[in-house]
Amino acid sequence: MIQFNFKPTQLRRPFIATLVAVLILGAAGVAAASNEHYQKGLRLSQQELWADAAEEFKIAAREEPNAPLNWANLGVAYSGMDQHKEALLAYDKAQARGYDNAFFRYNRGVSFLHLNLLDEAEEEMLKALNLDPRFSKATYNLGLIYSRRGEHKKAFKQVDKLYYKSGKLAKKLFSEIPPPYKIAATGESGKLTGRISLSGEKPRARSFHLIHAPNIKFCSRISDGKGHRLLFDFTVSENHDLKDAVVAILGVKKGKAFSQPGAMQSFNIRRCHSDKYVIGVNRGENILLENFDPIRHEIATYEFQNPRVRQKSNKPVLANSSQVRSALVHSDTREFVIKCNLHPFLQTRGLMVENPYYAITDAQGRFSIDGVPPGTYEVMAWHPFIPLRKGTATIAPNGETKIDFEFESKDIRRKLYQDDLEGYRFQPWYDSFENFYGGPRIDDEVEVLQKF
Repeated sequence: MIQFNFKPTQLRRPFIATLVAVLILGAAGVAAASNEHYQKGLRLSQQELWADAAEEFKIAAREEPNAPLNWANLGVAYSGMDQHKEALLAYDKAQARGYDNAFFRYNRGVSFLHLNLLDEAEEEMLKALNLDPRFSKATYNLGLIYSRRGEHKKAFKQVDKLYYKSGKLAKKLFSEIPPPYKIAATGESGKLTGRISLSGEKPRARSFHLIHAPNIKFCSRISDGKGHRLLFDFTVSENHDLKDAVVAILGVKKGKAFSQPGAMQSFNIRRCHSDKYVIGVNRGENILLENFDPIRHEIATYEFQNPRVRQKSNKPVLANSSQVRSALVHSDTREFVIKCNLHPFLQTRGLMVENPYYAITDAQGRFSIDGVPPGTYEVMAWHPFIPLRKGTATIAPNGETKIDFEFESKDIRRKLYQDDLEGYRFQPWYDSFENFYGGPRIDDEVEVLQKF
């Protein structure tokens, strides 16, 4: 079987379907077209000269009326000319002569979709997928059909099916489906405030030995002065206030926008350190990575689907440069992590959120979420390394509701990795009096002295 793939043909509103013309030679029970007009029609089709190709296939069909490929490829040519009724009539003649396969069913579905005959288009796409379950374009167009019919949950399921087959098509289909959360005026709104605390023993910091790190003289700009780079997963005040926890209101279906038009959430890198330890991530959003360091970072993103962890992307962010990463993840993803594979202490952990009504606690464990539509909601408090907490809050118009959460350190679930804070962990040649930026070192061994 020889397969020809042609460029996308624009559908109205702005859906896109792709034609696939297929030539089968010597298939059992199928009379193969072989005359010169048929061969010329194939060559013209490859050049997307659809009108000329159609004329050649019509002549071929008159000369060999029982050869189904004449009619099948005539249907493809008509479809390329946006004459989908004529295309379906040609496909019917090919089918009546024994022609049938996944690509043929798909092409019929494309024409039905152009004519907005959604039930017929769905039937053809399902038949194509039954014949070839790996047919990504059929999965994509099936998602378009569901979206057109307003069956958005079914459409998003097709995104998940595409996710591991074709990331590009999954992203494209996702962008075509209206999001579950709607931006809308909600009238008089209220505010949710509160505090999160962590009782019990203060958790230890994670320690990364800088003897293992590349770019040692620059990476060591932040350390405890003995070669231990500390990562504070839990930042707890003397009053047990917990910093960097996410509080999210669940079940809000419409309201304020996630951000200002054109704005993008950012991940900033300075001195091998992220400016945010936790963030909220909306499925499908883009995140701007900005590297202000004079060294390259190998930034990877991970999606956590309990109990699986999958690396989504991994590519370098060059010194003093920026790039954009997509947070389009599988619907089962609950956490999204951005991390440097060269410098593992450089990381940000994200909670997947369904609406913009979330906040991150400050150094006093406080949070505030405003513009909340009135109603009673479930509220979640999340930290990456401890079981989440939930509560209920009723938001009154123009009112302020308070809710507090308390975590217990005995519930922490975390591997400390290298937690040895004893000894000297710099590479020996780091004992230098030359500054990283050139000239004699007149500063301390580190620019940011970490203490625990």
